[in-house]
Amino acid sequence: MKKTLAALAVLGAFAGSAAAADVTLYGVVDYGFLYKHSESTEAKSGDTTKTDSLTLDSGVDSASRFGLKGTEDLGNGMKVGFKLENGFSADDGTLSQNGRLFGREASLSLYTDFGTFSFGRMGSLGSAAGTYDTVFLIGDAFDGGDGDVFGFATTDRYDNMVAYQSPKFAGLQVTAMYSFKEDTTKNVADGVDNTDYGAEGDFSSANRYAGLALTGEYGPAQFVAAYELLKYGYDPRSGQNHDRALEDKDGNIFYLGGNYDFGVTRVFAMGQYFDGLTSHGLVDKSPAVDSDGVKGYGLHLGTQTPISNGLLTVGAYYVDYEQDGVLANAQKEEGTYYGLAARYEYDLSKRTMLYVGAGYGQDSRDRLATDRDDEESQVTQAYVGLTHRF
Repeated sequence: MKKTLAALAVLGAFAGSAAAADVTLYGVVDYGFLYKHSESTEAKSGDTTKTDSLTLDSGVDSASRFGLKGTEDLGNGMKVGFKLENGFSADDGTLSQNGRLFGREASLSLYTDFGTFSFGRMGSLGSAAGTYDTVFLIGDAFDGGDGDVFGFATTDRYDNMVAYQSPKFAGLQVTAMYSFKEDTTKNVADGVDNTDYGAEGDFSSANRYAGLALTGEYGPAQFVAAYELLKYGYDPRSGQNHDRALEDKDGNIFYLGGNYDFGVTRVFAMGQYFDGLTSHGLVDKSPAVDSDGVKGYGLHLGTQTPISNGLLTVGAYYVDYEQDGVLANAQKEEGTYYGLAARYEYDLSKRTMLYVGAGYGQDSRDRLATDRDDEESQVTQAYVGLTHRF
């Protein structure tokens, strides 16, 4: 009897605490059948490689996840809140984000009359993920592309983040973010673990991130203007002076976009300029070669149209890019990418929906100073799936 009373007392205390803190368990489980046809032609040999696959994948429409979030009222117009979000693959049960328990987000926020201050691991302004998904939520109909159809430069989720979001004033809002060290498990962007050299906390070799965005909302119209800085760390193992940065200059990404609701459809448009990137969705580099990195621009136009009990999303992407000495053999390359995607989501209930979609993307690349300078890759995708939210 005493044990029963003690257990009831503990449960009662926990329930009271949870109610006071307003804790919520939430999540998304997404399964989809994905067909993909890929075709690429090598620049030098002219050989064409084709692959076809049909898979059951997790997160075809929305990434599978679960999380805890909550707030507590501190009085005097102040609240504190937390968000712990885990990403996982629903088809095999494994953790996403390299096995992190709360890899999607782990943040603590302070809400005041002067704005919101957040600390922890969060998605950046241009990551199309998390609490501060600012750029692509407003400017991209798909909020970060549709599977393999995208082509834009993006940033990521980062550790050691500090974020500030101002109150809205005359429809305008400012969001600023800074990461003291993008990934606490690594020292430099080439993927070398801390254990290979130096001690943990060797911030002289840390990659840093900074972002600033101005957003506006005026009736049916929204816009975003944003800038992101990628400050590359130093690799103490490279160069005779042991102080060479990963790039000759920092990475920069500029965004300008928005959307307008015409009633029958919402139209999205966005432009992007980037330079000094160590990697891009269309081309990757090795930091072993000094260069100006990858630079170029991207354009997007899309729509979201309510049809029946669902939403039809259509988007087109165009990217023009170049890089100098950032691939094998230090060859300069120039290329263009274009993609087109469509998706229809049908609500079965407030929390469950069916979806179906298809897309096509093509990357045409010129390798300069080679005998055969044309390389082309294509991808065609089609999928159908089910998403449940709780």
